[in-house]
Amino acid sequence: MSKVKIEAFVSIPPCSGGVAVKRLLKEIESEFSDQIEIVFHTGPGDQEWSEYAIDNAPAMVIGDLVKFVGLAPSKRSLIGALHEAGVE
Repeated sequence: MSKVKIEAFVSIPPCSGGVAVKRLLKEIESEFSDQIEIVFHTGPGDQEWSEYAIDNAPAMVIGDLVKFVGLAPSKRSLIGALHEAGVE
């Protein structure tokens, strides 16, 4: 099975939500490291911000779907989104 890509969009300097997202993804990576790939986009200067029409940080794209915008999800919500994308 190929890895599910998590794209995290955070601002510079990081807001409290961005800090929470980074902390949460570090925890998720330790649990699902063999099934996920995490990529961070800082911006909004990165091309991906406009590609996904994201205009509010933090945000997360799971697989190819924008799942969270403007908030840091709970661990339970993120794991639910990962299960929807095929992570077991």
